[in-house]
Amino acid sequence: MERIIFEIPLKNGSTARIYQGAFGSGEHVTTKACVKHLENMELSGKTMLDVGCGTGILGICASLLGVGSAVGYDVSFDACRTALQCNELNGITNNHIICGFETCIKGSFDIIFANIYYDILLAISDFIYGSLNEGGLLVVSGVPIEEHYDIRKHYMRYGLEVLDLQIHEDYCTVLFSKGRLAH
Repeated sequence: MERIIFEIPLKNGSTARIYQGAFGSGEHVTTKACVKHLENMELSGKTMLDVGCGTGILGICASLLGVGSAVGYDVSFDACRTALQCNELNGITNNHIICGFETCIKGSFDIIFANIYYDILLAISDFIYGSLNEGGLLVVSGVPIEEHYDIRKHYMRYGLEVLDLQIHEDYCTVLFSKGRLAH
């Protein structure tokens, strides 16, 4: 049986190709919002973390857009296997996939994406904040509209500044910065 491949055209003319098999085909509004943020960021030489990477779509798009290196992790073995296959499909070698929880991740990052459930965003907020470099950018997505005030308030308690809030039909996407903006 042939696997479905989703194609995500990027503004730099490249196209990310993603196998079906985990969350992150590029069709969901929250994934589209995250990709749009990636397209508007300066990625050259930056490090990126994708929390709950699913198919690895955000790391792959970031790699195709010029990020220095990306790390994606997910608790699902099947998602991580799909992410590795998607890396291979795109010829990506700088999107490193780790199967496990946040305790498997060491270091800090210039950019963090977390397109995951609201309750997980709250539960691992100390990890996310502690993993974000000064001047770094954080994108949280997948937040139900009715929870967007609470998630913004929660992350602002860390001193993060809201740079952008996008309200979609059922979800929202928030872009935060930590301290001075990264250039």
